[in-house]
Amino acid sequence: MRKRTVLTVVAVVTALIGGAFDLAFTASSARAVRPDPVAGKAEAALCSGCHGADGLSAATEIPNLAGQHYQYLMQQLMAYKDGTRKNGIMNEIIRPMSLEQLQNIAAYFSSVPLTVGKGKTP
Repeated sequence: MRKRTVLTVVAVVTALIGGAFDLAFTASSARAVRPDPVAGKAEAALCSGCHGADGLSAATEIPNLAGQHYQYLMQQLMAYKDGTRKNGIMNEIIRPMSLEQLQNIAAYFSSVPLTVGKGKTP
């Protein structure tokens, strides 16, 4: 009888720990899945110096970020962060940023609507 009680207690404790782990994992996953474009706009303030306040660069050698696909932006940001894409300025700016910050920035720029206008002729 004593052996059965111990096994029951072990089973209950294991179920409780597993349930708590599942709950914690689900909660943290939900946060990581939902980037915040509003927070991203504030975090992207540093980007505006080169890429323009709305992600539309005035310089031809600096890419536009506005309206780009979220996945594309994340791929490029992560490549700068891990060093597989090289640019001295971008690598230094991106490296200390958290994954959440990068997700927010990508969400912001991907949410900026693009307007098509008449370009300037050289």
